[in-house]
Amino acid sequence: MDGMEQGERFSRRLTGSYYSNMQNRINLQSVGAMIRDGSDANVNYSNFSERGERAYDNLEKQITELCGEEKAIEIIEKVSEYKFVTDSISFSLGMKAGATLQVKLLDNFETDI
Repeated sequence: MDGMEQGERFSRRLTGSYYSNMQNRINLQSVGAMIRDGSDANVNYSNFSERGERAYDNLEKQITELCGEEKAIEIIEKVSEYKFVTDSISFSLGMKAGATLQVKLLDNFETDI
């Protein structure tokens, strides 16, 4: 049995197992969904670029169908400006939250809790 067959058997064995369920629970998408709105996320295994491009393509297609190509370009430019501002705010908040968490976790050198 070659390495590929062994890997496939191993991954099939872990499907739905405690280990794979644990991996899904600690996935950042799951943690983010829980923090944002208390829901469970369906983990998307696409990379960030693929997910962003797919979302953009869907948005562009829908706006073009509703408004026509010329108006769609104008709307997408305004949406992009808005998204840039909200992404900057979210990034800053994330940096502050991460720094605050780090301080909280590391402020006591006597314990590991």
